[in-house]
Order: sequence, then C-alpha cells, then structure tokens
Amino acid sequence: MNKLFIFACCLILAACSMGSRISTMDTFHEVDLSATTEQVKALLGTPYAIRTSDDGCVEYEYIERIPIGARDAETRHYFIQFQDGKVVSKRVKQSSPLPYFLNNFDSYDMQTTQNTETETP
Repeated sequence: MNKLFIFACCLILAACSMGSRISTMDTFHEVDLSATTEQVKALLGTPYAIRTSDDGCVEYEYIERIPIGARDAETRHYFIQFQDGKVVSKRVKQSSPLPYFLNNFDSYDMQTTQNTETETP
C-alpha cells in the first residue's frame, strides 16, 4: 500500500513537471531579430496561437499570466512575426484586470458608508 502511494505521488509529480515552457518577459527579450522558428520554439516552447497573413508573414503568440491568488493580476501577450522563417518583428501587449470601480466594488464606500435608515418601533 505504501509503495503504491509513493508511486502515485511520483507519477503525479512527473506529469506536472512535463508541462510546456513558460514565456516570460526575460525569455521574450532573449529572442533576437533574425532568429529562426526553431530557435524561438527552443527558447519559448510551443506558441499559444499561430497566424498567417496574406503577405506570407507568420505570427506566433505566447501568453504569460501573472496570478495573485485565484485571479490574474496581469496578462502579457507576446507576438513574434516571421518572414521567410526569420524573426522580423516582436511586440508585447499587456493587459490588467478591470479596476475595482468598473466591477461595482468600492472598498472605500464599504468601509465608510453607514446605514442612515432608522428603524421605528
């Protein structure tokens, strides 16, 4: 029974460690212009999406999610464009979750608002 439990734990840990690479700002900046598609995949892993334009450019998209607790505090989309198998352009698009006031949540009001209605006996 003990050996089976240890084997199951090792199997779960091995499965978790076999995930794809995580794209970060540091690894994105390591991609040189004129790098090949193979070099980019070796550095960043498999892209989230691949798009091809009418003029023959291929664009790879990688996503980095930065969590705080159960929410994503920030999301970064890394775009790398290839022409004839070489990197010709790179860009980053950052997005953050909606501010609290757009979610109808105001912590200041919650802390300072008092119930002004009085009950009549």
